[in-house]
Amino acid sequence: ERLDSDDLPIAATLNRGRPIDGDWGIYGIIDQLVWRLPGSEDTKGVGLFGRIMGAPSAQNLVNFYAEAGITFSGMIPHRADDSLGIGFAYTGVSDQVHGFDIDSGLPAARTSEAVLEICYTAQLKPGWTLQPDFQYFWQPGGNVPDASGSGAVENAAVFGARTTLDF
Repeated sequence: ERLDSDDLPIAATLNRGRPIDGDWGIYGIIDQLVWRLPGSEDTKGVGLFGRIMGAPSAQNLVNFYAEAGITFSGMIPHRADDSLGIGFAYTGVSDQVHGFDIDSGLPAARTSEAVLEICYTAQLKPGWTLQPDFQYFWQPGGNVPDASGSGAVENAAVFGARTTLDF
């Protein structure tokens, strides 16, 4: 069933504070240093991370999510506090939301979104970091209609930077 008692899509509403029967979610996370930099007593080296989530399609906008990646910390001589991270994430939109989009006659029906992210954190001075970041999105928003209403939003590249100061 795609609609609730108010004829709104079950998987796309906040349900206005009412409990949703039969809803649940399960997830698992791993974040593990798999190789320690020789002579390092802390978390410098190569790490792997991953997360996976599943939930019922009938009650949720997102019914599947997975991400995985790798981090490299302290690998560059004379840049012991720098790190590089590379990750990939996939978000699956529920079949009910996809079906509702088709039934509604939208020019693009939501299905999934994927993103690749690469970031480098450089310590400029003790307590000051700069983190340039690149992200590439496939089917942003899960394949939502574009502003013209004639197709889907195109894939997108995003460049950004973040700085952090610790006092």
